[in-house]
Amino acid sequence: MTTSVEAPPKKETQPISRFSLDTWAVFLALGLSLLIWAGVIKHVPW
Repeated sequence: MTTSVEAPPKKETQPISRFSLDTWAVFLALGLSLLIWAGVIKHVPW
């Protein structure tokens, strides 16, 4: 008796992002703070 063993179909996975969402949020916050410090974006007094 012969049984054929088939490999499970390979799923195309999306490439994992190099940085997590938290890392992107930190980069965005630092970038915006640097732009405000440099005077590119007007400081909003609270």
